[in-house]
Amino acid sequence: PRGSYQMNGILNEAHNGRHASLSKVVEFCMALGGKTPIHSVLVANNGMAAAKFMRSVRTWANETFGSEKAIQLIAMATPEDMRINAEHIRIADQFVEVPGGTNNNNYANVQLIVEIAVRTGVSAVWPGWGHASENPELPDALNANGIVFLGPPSSSMNALGDKVGSALIAQAAGVPTLPWSGSQVEIPLEVCLDSIPADMYRKACVSTTEEALASCQMIGYPAMIKASWGGGGKGIRKVNNDDDVRALFKQVQGEVPGSPIFIMRLASQSRHLEVQLLCDQYGNVAALHSRDCSVQRRHQKIIEEGPVTVAPRETVKELEQAARRLAKAVGYVGAATVEYLYSMETGEYYFLELNPRLQVEHPVTEWIAEVNLPAAQVAVGMGIPLWQVPEIRRFYGMDNGGGYDIWRKTAALATPFNFDEVDSQWPKGHCVAVRITSEDPDDGFKPTGGKVKEISFKSKPNVWAYFSVKSGGGIHEFADSQFGHVFAYGVSRAAAITNMSLALKEIQIRGEIHSNVDYTVDLLNASDFKENRIHTGWLDNRIAMRVQAERPPWYISVVGGALYKTITSNTDTVSEYVSYLVKGQIPPKHISLVHSTVSLNIEESKYTIETIRSGQGSYRLRMNGSVIEANVQTLCDGGLLMQLDGNSHVIYAEEEAGGTRLLIDGKTCLLQNDHDPSRLLAETPCKLLRFLVADGAHVEADVPYAEVEVMKMCMPLLSPAAGVINVLLSEGQPMQAGDLIARLDLDDPSAVKRAEPFNGSFPEMSLPIAASGQVHKRCATSLNAARMVLAGYDHPINKVVQDLVSCLDAPELPFLQWEELMSVLATRLPRLLKSELEGKYSEYKLNVGHGKSKDFPSKMLREIIEENLAHGSEKEIATNERLVEPLMSLLKSYEGGRESHAHFIVKSLFEDYLSVEELFSDGIQSDVIERLRQQHSKDLQKVVDIVLSHQGVRNKTKLILTLMEKLVYPNPAAYKDQLTRFSSLNHKRYYKYLSLMNYLHHNKCSWPLKLASFLNKPSLVSSAQALQGAFQNLRCLLKKGRPLVRSWEI
Repeated sequence: PRGSYQMNGILNEAHNGRHASLSKVVEFCMALGGKTPIHSVLVANNGMAAAKFMRSVRTWANETFGSEKAIQLIAMATPEDMRINAEHIRIADQFVEVPGGTNNNNYANVQLIVEIAVRTGVSAVWPGWGHASENPELPDALNANGIVFLGPPSSSMNALGDKVGSALIAQAAGVPTLPWSGSQVEIPLEVCLDSIPADMYRKACVSTTEEALASCQMIGYPAMIKASWGGGGKGIRKVNNDDDVRALFKQVQGEVPGSPIFIMRLASQSRHLEVQLLCDQYGNVAALHSRDCSVQRRHQKIIEEGPVTVAPRETVKELEQAARRLAKAVGYVGAATVEYLYSMETGEYYFLELNPRLQVEHPVTEWIAEVNLPAAQVAVGMGIPLWQVPEIRRFYGMDNGGGYDIWRKTAALATPFNFDEVDSQWPKGHCVAVRITSEDPDDGFKPTGGKVKEISFKSKPNVWAYFSVKSGGGIHEFADSQFGHVFAYGVSRAAAITNMSLALKEIQIRGEIHSNVDYTVDLLNASDFKENRIHTGWLDNRIAMRVQAERPPWYISVVGGALYKTITSNTDTVSEYVSYLVKGQIPPKHISLVHSTVSLNIEESKYTIETIRSGQGSYRLRMNGSVIEANVQTLCDGGLLMQLDGNSHVIYAEEEAGGTRLLIDGKTCLLQNDHDPSRLLAETPCKLLRFLVADGAHVEADVPYAEVEVMKMCMPLLSPAAGVINVLLSEGQPMQAGDLIARLDLDDPSAVKRAEPFNGSFPEMSLPIAASGQVHKRCATSLNAARMVLAGYDHPINKVVQDLVSCLDAPELPFLQWEELMSVLATRLPRLLKSELEGKYSEYKLNVGHGKSKDFPSKMLREIIEENLAHGSEKEIATNERLVEPLMSLLKSYEGGRESHAHFIVKSLFEDYLSVEELFSDGIQSDVIERLRQQHSKDLQKVVDIVLSHQGVRNKTKLILTLMEKLVYPNPAAYKDQLTRFSSLNHKRYYKYLSLMNYLHHNKCSWPLKLASFLNKPSLVSSAQALQGAFQNLRCLLKKGRPLVRSWEI
């Protein structure tokens, strides 16, 4: 029945388009031999599972029915999922809010799932993986309410979903198994369709530590203690001896309470191979190729690939046929995966388990088999036989097979075939998949949660990915750590690996979480992986040997870290300063934004760097006598774009419990906080499961002292040093990052390893951006440096002035400046004006080349422009005047030759100085700042800029005096007005100007020589009377228009 019902404010009512889709679904189902049309599905899952199912069904519905909304999808949503903007909620047609917390409250709660399915009137429920997907109570409860369960019947689930039961059935079906605690239990195959007798089941299990010891001793070490109901790394421990069994058996029991436990021999150096099955309601079983999932950490897969290439094809076919026999033995229906362990040395294989559900890595099979598995699950749920499914027919090379768009042709012409008598074609290519997890590879793959600022990935024809969260979302404490899956295809395994490696390098993931992306790139490029010499313990061995992901070069980490810390500190300082202004309070007298010292702890080395700000985004960094330059800009997304040694680097940073994590060009480094090993802290939100040592007990370094549950995973906490532990929290207590778990009374505080000071130097580096040798570019650079000094920043003043004077005196300067401006404006100038300017200029340049003239033709060019501007309408004239303003400004500055242009530049620098310092000349600084606050109330950053400039008055004064020495003395009268204003500056900090003017008056004949010595004297005027006298002398001279030097000295 379909009426109207209210869910979360969303009113769902049938409409014409919906009726059309319903009729198409019914026609599809019946035409292909189905019995139960499925119009709507409740997705009883979240995260990756829900997002993938919904996307697959949308694609299939669009191809099959012409509308991606033909099958309605209803999502379940916890408050945590809502908070982080979970992707599956966004994709669904509707969502139903469910209680939050652990999954027993929501996605694993059978009663809740059935109640929602009945209330919303869905046709079917898809369980996904994890949660309630392997609970046999769910299909029974749904069937009782007339709702289709898109998975196996409870009988098959009971038989094969249980690890102990599936091993017993595999033995009965003649599928090889490893030595295990049930090896001696024999069961007739015909019994498999019913439940396994309880006494036989119990014989295969161990229930006490003593029984576990006896079983391990019988099958031999190393062995695995496994909980039959475990999964995802829970309820499984490796044991190498009797002591391990005594220590770990109780842990397995505690992680999966009530679960049967069994022992299985560990097959070291083996591969994890699996076969994808699809079974219908009529006994047909299709084996859809194979996968290799040997790259695992803590028994959880990281990299999957298919088809299997490590075993001969004949062996792979044996694996497929054995899997089919197993499914047939229990009347399995739906999608399933049969897992094996394969020995590369002997070529033998052993049954591991059957997963009665779709698995995370199923898209590997979809790519190489060209079968949409979630869509196939829906078709099987409708009761359609496999031989009628177009994609299955294509897989086996049958007539009338293909995509779902030809389903009408398939329905009319297809005939049944025997799945035992047909064989599929070997895949033409290879697919590699990588799980993207929010785990920290540098900390034993510990899960992390929090906000996700950015996820950026671009699909390509041979690379595809999907994610359970988007930019702006997050990963909450009850979520699975996997939030993305990337798939790469290639004509060969090597090609697929290359495509995957390139794809991962282009992924951008930023936020409070860690990810395994850069670590996985290293795995893909490892020689063992490329040469197919891996095994199930390969990754754990790398982790144990502390093989880390590739880091940025040390000096890039140091420079990037120093700049990040400096910019963050400066931003905080400015914010604090502005907050004073906003409140109308008097801010601190000094605002430190130019010079700072930063200490960084990176991988047990301590770096001390002095940063010197030479402009808005320009820095010099000094370390142990070496100096380098770097430029940095803040990106709109909060990142930094750093230019260093001629290369650019993108930097993102996240603060966390252990320090600051930098992501530099996709590679991670940690700026560690000073570590106190006596404080045992939670590094991420988690639940304290149990302490492994008693309160007050002694614990050795690197020994687990507690276990926590982090995002469904059980993780040990290791003691950082030896000492006596003092417990502060209770078992079962939830924790946040930074919470204090216990204190450690250290055995030897002096033995704690601390970061060692780094005594080396920066390597030789070029400038951040290659400097141009052209004089007009050098002039612009030196002029900008001078302006930065006047803005309060730091530059070597003598070099700045020397470079500027040298450029201003270059004959070719005006020509190059004109040509640069013309290259910018040429396409916008009126055609006739452009033509005349270029013609006359070229003619003049030709004469210059013949030695007829060296002066810049500013007057000629200006007259051409003025003549052209005299014609046209008022609007055209106004427009053209604005357009040629840069040209006219340049020409006016050169009207008196290069000397005139130099005056123009120096006056502009003097004006920059005076515009700030005249504000502070007569007043108390606090009063000046208050006036500025009122004047710039809408843009208080201007107040900060003015104060920063004034703080650099010592350097600014040195710059101005040096310019006077180099450029003013030939013709001081040209600067009459500004020199008068300099003389009016009324504060002791400006005494050198008054001293200079007085000194010049009494020593006119030898200024160039004596000025140099003057600049190095501490003071020539020390009293107020002398200052006043110098002031009067200078003002008198300037009023009379008398030069301060004799004409013959010029």
